[in-house]
Amino acid sequence: MIRMSEPETLSGRGRSQQLGRMGEYAVMAQLLSKSWVSNVYAPAADSGVDVVLLTEADRLRMIQVKTSRIYETSGSWFNNISQRHLRQDSTKPDMFYVLAEGHPPAHFLIFTASELLKLFETKFVGLCDNRLVRFEGGFPAGKKFQFRHRGKERGGEALGEARASGRSIDDQCWDKWERLR
Repeated sequence: MIRMSEPETLSGRGRSQQLGRMGEYAVMAQLLSKSWVSNVYAPAADSGVDVVLLTEADRLRMIQVKTSRIYETSGSWFNNISQRHLRQDSTKPDMFYVLAEGHPPAHFLIFTASELLKLFETKFVGLCDNRLVRFEGGFPAGKKFQFRHRGKERGGEALGEARASGRSIDDQCWDKWERLR
């Protein structure tokens, strides 16, 4: 796997379109490698759907891809998500969100839009990949949600509490492509 050095990453350098496109292509590559995928489409215009998936069972899935940004000093990842769009998308049963982590993306969190909204509304705090995750309000308040996935051993007391609670989203969504089947 090729890893980009910190100066080569796209985070925080006014290159959000390239960062987003990198995540979309990584999701499409993952999907095209699955035997149950019939085809993958990239809409020509961005209307809130980044990838359209057609399964061999003729199921159509709409996917919004959110590519992580990294806090350069701590190895922590975060994604900003529009509250308005997620609320609208949560009413659509075939709408999924894929949070792509890494530069280039190597891991993916896969949710239905309604599951993701519930995690934000309940302000879920737990584990993913044995690291602290938080689903919280973002900036500006009332407009964005923010998902944070802390670096290894980052999170202090909250990490210890999450480990003690046993709350985890690993089994639910961490690299679980079959959820789109």
